[in-house]
Amino acid sequence: MLKKTLLIFLILNFCGTAVKADILQNSAVWKFFSKITMDAITNFPEVPILNKNVEKGILKFGSSTYVGDIKKNKAHGNGVFKFSNGSTYEGKFKRNMFHGNGIYIDENGNSFTGKWKYNKLNKSINHKTREVIKLSKSLGKSNYFEIRGEGDLYNKWFEAEISDKNSEEIILATELTIFELPSVFSEHYGDEDKIKELLDEKNAKIISQNIISSKNKSNMPKEFVLTDKGKKDMNEQKKMVSAGAVPSGSGHMMMGAGGC
Repeated sequence: MLKKTLLIFLILNFCGTAVKADILQNSAVWKFFSKITMDAITNFPEVPILNKNVEKGILKFGSSTYVGDIKKNKAHGNGVFKFSNGSTYEGKFKRNMFHGNGIYIDENGNSFTGKWKYNKLNKSINHKTREVIKLSKSLGKSNYFEIRGEGDLYNKWFEAEISDKNSEEIILATELTIFELPSVFSEHYGDEDKIKELLDEKNAKIISQNIISSKNKSNMPKEFVLTDKGKKDMNEQKKMVSAGAVPSGSGHMMMGAGGC
């Protein structure tokens, strides 16, 4: 009520008129300025004069605890969240989500600082790869990697993992060469059991060579490859593009030509 009275007073002084408040409330002018006020309250909740519903308090999430600004029984504003394992997040919150500038310190003292967005913090590795730090109020911290798509999917990101593939790895043999098979003059010529034995011996040597080469760090480059989920998501996006849907810069899908 105080907010409405103040707004009426300001409008009356601005317009230089003595129109009564009850008439003004039903006018187009009143509705226009009321909308501006409500937009301000919604979009700038951190402004104290527009955010009187925010109060200080404590919220419990299982074994975890939040201390800070609370709005409508949710963590909203500035606060500190202490996880059950002893790790903490201090910074901005939005409707119980870690959202805005903040710092997370895990139980080992490692810190992750930046602008969080809906419980996630993206840490760039290079122009096409990033690490995603995700916080869950019940499960704590988890992380995974993402690879940027190409072409029409450039603004999309897909789940990835670090490859442990040995660049010098030799593929196991499925058969023997003509020079490795028993000679026609050998008693084992055409003996399937002997051929299998020789093949097993050959693959045992290959496995041994692969183990040795994998210990050389130069043969184990850090490479990011799509996970099964990442491959599935990318294929689905490609199908959408082929069907005429084009990913927009905001990450949403928009239909191609033909709109009004």
